[in-house]
Amino acid sequence: MPPPRAFATLAALPALYALTALATFGLLAGCDTTPKKPEDCARIDWRSEGRSTALNGRAVDSGWRRGAACQQLGMNPDRKAFESGWAEGQASYCTPGFLLREGRRNDAFGPICQGMVEAVLQRAWNHGRLLHEADQRIQRLDGDLASLRARADDVKLPAGNRDTARAQLSGVIAARAQAVATRERLEAEANANGWGLGR
Repeated sequence: MPPPRAFATLAALPALYALTALATFGLLAGCDTTPKKPEDCARIDWRSEGRSTALNGRAVDSGWRRGAACQQLGMNPDRKAFESGWAEGQASYCTPGFLLREGRRNDAFGPICQGMVEAVLQRAWNHGRLLHEADQRIQRLDGDLASLRARADDVKLPAGNRDTARAQLSGVIAARAQAVATRERLEAEANANGWGLGR
């Protein structure tokens, strides 16, 4: 049973999830160059194209844009190979370990796992999002520590400012230790579920 906090975080993120999904699919579409001439189509490995489409969380039809463009150029793209590759990619994508990594990378949960124990997959993705938040918090605190240490050692600053920076250091160090402990707990929970660390 997932921790209550995981569901609470997921419930609080619908708008962010939607924006992330739009941004992700927008970027993918922008990177996916449309064939302009028959030679472009001849270079495409349709099985690999299908696999890549699924591994990016995209449905078969939404990923067939380049195939449709090749058809308009009078070519005969291998839809069967594309769909076979897509099925291979879907089998890898729709696993808790893969979706944990997607969440930790702050990537969207693509809508291609219907009927495949989605509750477990959603839980793994959400756990990855919690790990992403923990990673981000540690990164921010590392930046705060570097800034405070620089201020504490900056002889050009008034002594009072340096003393203030030194006084703040202990609190930030404690906060970072707590954030690291949270990340380690989340990683241990992911391992206990058999999902790996999501790196």
